[in-house]
Amino acid sequence: MDTPPASAAATAASGSDSDSALVAYVAEALVSASRMPEPPPIPALLAPYLPRLTDSHHPRVLSLAASNPGLASPDPLLAYRGLLSPPSCLPSLVPLLPVLPYRHLLPLLLSFVPLDPLRHLHRHLLANLPTRPLADAALSAYARLRLPHLAAQLLHSLCRRRGVRPSLQAANAVLSALMRSPSTSPQASLDVFRSLITLRLHPNHYTFNLLVHTHCSKGTLAEALAMLSTMQGFGLSPDAVTYNTLLNAHCRKGMLGEARTLLARMKRDGITPTQSTYNTLVSAYARLGWIKQATKVVESMTAFGFEPDLWTYNVLVAGLCQAGKVDEAFRLKDEMELGTVLPDVVTYNTLADACFKWRCSLDALRLLEEMCDKGLKPTLVTHNIVVKGFCKEGKLEEALGRLEKMAEEGLAPDVISYNTLIDAYCKAGNVAKAFTLMDEMMGKGLKMDTFTLNTVLYNLCKMKRYEDAEELLHSPPQRGFVPDEVSYGTVMSAYFKEYNPEPALRMWDEMIERNLTPSISTYNTLIKGLCRIGRSKEAFDKLNELMEKGLVPDETTYNIIIHAYCKEGDLENAFQFHNKMVENSFKPDVVTCNTLMNGLCLHGKLDKALKLFESWVDKGKKVDVITYNTLIQAMCKDGDVDTALCFFADMEVRGLQPDAFTYNVVLSTLAEAGRSEEAQNMLHKLVDSGKLSQSFVSPILKASSVEEADMGKEHEDKHETKSSGNAQDNALETYTKCLNELCTGGQLKEAKAVLDEMMQKGMTIDSSIYITLMEGLIKRQKRQTHAARQSML
Repeated sequence: MDTPPASAAATAASGSDSDSALVAYVAEALVSASRMPEPPPIPALLAPYLPRLTDSHHPRVLSLAASNPGLASPDPLLAYRGLLSPPSCLPSLVPLLPVLPYRHLLPLLLSFVPLDPLRHLHRHLLANLPTRPLADAALSAYARLRLPHLAAQLLHSLCRRRGVRPSLQAANAVLSALMRSPSTSPQASLDVFRSLITLRLHPNHYTFNLLVHTHCSKGTLAEALAMLSTMQGFGLSPDAVTYNTLLNAHCRKGMLGEARTLLARMKRDGITPTQSTYNTLVSAYARLGWIKQATKVVESMTAFGFEPDLWTYNVLVAGLCQAGKVDEAFRLKDEMELGTVLPDVVTYNTLADACFKWRCSLDALRLLEEMCDKGLKPTLVTHNIVVKGFCKEGKLEEALGRLEKMAEEGLAPDVISYNTLIDAYCKAGNVAKAFTLMDEMMGKGLKMDTFTLNTVLYNLCKMKRYEDAEELLHSPPQRGFVPDEVSYGTVMSAYFKEYNPEPALRMWDEMIERNLTPSISTYNTLIKGLCRIGRSKEAFDKLNELMEKGLVPDETTYNIIIHAYCKEGDLENAFQFHNKMVENSFKPDVVTCNTLMNGLCLHGKLDKALKLFESWVDKGKKVDVITYNTLIQAMCKDGDVDTALCFFADMEVRGLQPDAFTYNVVLSTLAEAGRSEEAQNMLHKLVDSGKLSQSFVSPILKASSVEEADMGKEHEDKHETKSSGNAQDNALETYTKCLNELCTGGQLKEAKAVLDEMMQKGMTIDSSIYITLMEGLIKRQKRQTHAARQSML
C-alpha cells in the first residue's frame, strides 16, 4: 500500500531534521574540542557520529563550526578535514579560508593548488573578496609554486576592488616569482609595482632590488638604471645589493666603462663595496682575459680586509681557462689545495671543460676521476660538460650515451643536456636526429628555452629558410621561447651574408624597440655586415656608439675594422687602429696579422708585408698556413718564385702543412714560369705523400683574415652549409661535370679558370680531376717551352 503524501513529507522532514542535527552535533563537538587544552583525536571525539557521516556532510560541518563565535582554535577543523575530506575537495576548504590564520593557510594552499588544475580556487578568490591572511597566503603560495601569472592576476584584482590590502611581503613574493620566470617580460613586474603603489603599500629596498634584478636579467639595463631615480622618489637610496646587481649586469655585457661609473657613484654615495662587489669585478676582468687587472682587484680586496673565497678562486680559474692558460689554472688549483680554500666541484668542472677545449677528452676524464677519488660527486653540470666535450670532438654516440650514465647516477638530463646534443647534431647535418631529440625533450616535460630557439634559428638561416626564421622569431612566446639579442643577431648575420642589408637593419631596429640591450657580439655582427656591403662610415658610427654606451670593443671588433680599412686600401688607418688595439691592452692575434699582411699584399706592398711577418715571428707569435699562403701568393704574383719556394719549404720546418691552396698557387706559378720539371716533381710528391685526399676544399684566402674568425665562424659555416644545402650540391655537380668535360676535351686553360672559381667559392674538388688538370697544364707548358727553344735554334 502506498504511503500517504502527508506521511511522506513528514518522513522527509524527519530525515532532514535528523541530518541537520547530525551536522550540528559534530560541529559543536569540534568547537568544544577547540577549547580543550588537550583535545582527543578526531576518531575518538566523533566515534558516535562517524558511521553516519558522508562526504556531503563535511562542507556543512566545517561551515557551521567555522562560523561559531565560540571557536577558539582551527586545529580540530583542520584535523577533521584532513581525516575525512578528500584533499582536492574545494567545498570542504572554502569554509575554512576566512577563519584560518596565515600560518595555517599557506601550507594548506601549497598542498591544494597543485590538486586544482582547473583553478576553481583561483576563480573563487577572484569572485569573493578574501581576508588579508588569505590574500597573503594565496599570493605567497602562487609565488612559491612558480605560478606568477596567477599571483599577478590576484594582486591586480585586489587593487581594483580596494577592499583588502595585502602585505608588502606578499607583494614582493609576486615580484620575486616574476623575476625568476624566464617567460615573463619586465612589463609584468612594472604592472605589479603599479598595483602595489595603488594599494598604498610603501616599497622597500627589497622591492626595488627585485625590479632592478628583473630588468638586468631581461637585458633592459636602461630601465634598471632608471629605477635608481624612482627609489629616491620614495625616499630610498640604493644599497650595496642594488649596485652589485647593476655592476654584475653591466660587467656581463662587457660594459666596463659603465661599470666603473657605477662603482664611482657607489663610493660617492658612501656605500662600502662588499666582497660580492669585488668578486663581480674580478669575474668581469677574468671573463675578458684581463688576468692582471683581475689580480689587482684581488689585491685591493685583500687590502680592504676581504680574503679571496672559493668563488674568487673559481672565477680566476675560469678566467685563466678561458684565456687558454690551462697550466696556470692547474697551478692555482694546487695553490688552493695547499691553503685553506679547497677546490670544489665547480673548480673541477671548470678545469675539465678547459681540458676538453684546449687539451683532449682523456685529460678531462682523468681529472674527473681524481675529483671522485677526493670524495666529490659529479653533478649534472659535470655530465653536461662531458656531453659538450664529446660533441666538440665529434663523438656524438658517446655524448648520447652519457645520458644513460646520468640516469645510472640518479640524475635526469636537463635542457642544457638536450640543447648541446641538438646543436651538435644540427652542426653535423643530422637535423632529423636533432628534431627527434626535441620531441624526446618535450616528452620528458622539459621546456625548450632561448638557446633551443637560437639553435633552430641558426640552422633555419643556414638552410636559407629566412621566412621561417623570421616567423619563429616573431611568434608569441611559448614553450619558453623568448628571443634575445643573440636571436636577432643570428638572423641579422644571415641576411648580411646574403648581401641583403635591409631586413638585417630592420632586425636591429626591432631589437632596439624591444628594449633588448645589444652586446658587443651583436654590435660586431652589425659592424661586420655594414663593412661587408661597403657602408664603412655607418660601421664606424656604430663603433663610436657602442663605446659611448660603455661597451668595450673586443679582438673581433678591432679585426673587423682593420679588415674594412684594408679592403678599402686605407692601410694607414688600418695600422693606426692596430696601434690603438695594442694601447687598449688587446693583443693582436694571428687573424690581425693575416688581415694586415693580406691588405699590404693586395695593394702591392709585399716588402712591408714581409717586414711585418719578420717582426711577428721575431716576437715568437703564432703564424698559420693562411699567413704563408698570403705571402706565397703575393710572391708568385710578383714573379719571385724562388722566394716563394723558400717560404713553401719553411712551412714544413715550422710544422705547418701546406694545403690545396698552397700547392695550387706554387704548381700554377712553376708551370707558367716554364719550370715544368719542378712542377711535375712537386705534383708527384703531393700524390705519393697521400696529403691530397680523395676530395678536398681549398680555403678562401680573402676570407681567411677576419671573415673566418668572427662570432659565427663563417669559415666553418661554409663547410657545414656545403654538406647540407641542396642548392650548393647541385652547383657542385654542375661545376664538376663542366671541369671533367673541359679536361677530357683538352681545354685546359678554360678548365683551370673553372678550378680557380671553385676554389674561390670553397667548393669540394675531386683530387683525380685536379691531378689530371695539373698534369695536363704542366705537360702543355713543357711542350710550349720546348717549341720556343726549337724556334730560337
